[in-house]
Amino acid sequence: MVPALLLLGSCASEAYRHIPAYSGLPEYQRAARPFTVTAFRGEAEGQAMPEWVEHWLEGGIAAVEALAAHQGRHVFISRNEGVNFNALAQWAQWFIPELDFPRLAAARIQERFLYGVSRPEIVYGPFFVALVRAASDAPWAGAVKEDYFWIRREFYLDGNDTPEWNNNSGFTEEDWEFLILVTIDKDHFASQLDAVFRDARPASQPTREQQNAANRVIELFFEGF
Repeated sequence: MVPALLLLGSCASEAYRHIPAYSGLPEYQRAARPFTVTAFRGEAEGQAMPEWVEHWLEGGIAAVEALAAHQGRHVFISRNEGVNFNALAQWAQWFIPELDFPRLAAARIQERFLYGVSRPEIVYGPFFVALVRAASDAPWAGAVKEDYFWIRREFYLDGNDTPEWNNNSGFTEEDWEFLILVTIDKDHFASQLDAVFRDARPASQPTREQQNAANRVIELFFEGF
């Protein structure tokens, strides 16, 4: 399904030609501080880490979505981290897809438009702000909270990613990370995304170049998404 917001002509400007095809991005980057997992939900009872969590830790959302269990569905991971386990557990307990999924959808749509673009306010103009607002305000029916999980992490003192380098003396702090697995049918998501594109009404008219750039992303939106 090709989204419907193609308002201006397809004449390719410099900005239009340089919007790259999407290759798939994790929801956030883990490279900032290496860590090791020291405990996880169910470990004390002899349970193994779920497959989706292992794939998330190794390859982000794209790896989780590639699992056979999620065929025909888009995967979203809501995450929270900190030192207060009880507060994080309460956050996970009270996660409600009908209320919380719009934020996840808007963040991933925004991420798609930011791929390969450093100045979205220049490349897309007022359309970008209107799009994020429309995605955040949309009802987004059909999202399902499939599972949640937590891990305890220890962070290294510097950028070295192997714990043997100093017999673990480099560990300086510890926190918890909670993950919530949310999925939605791909066709259902795409039909609602069409409505989001239609409802994105910029406060002022984007230039032809800016609209062409947005159209380019819309046309290729699901390539690698």
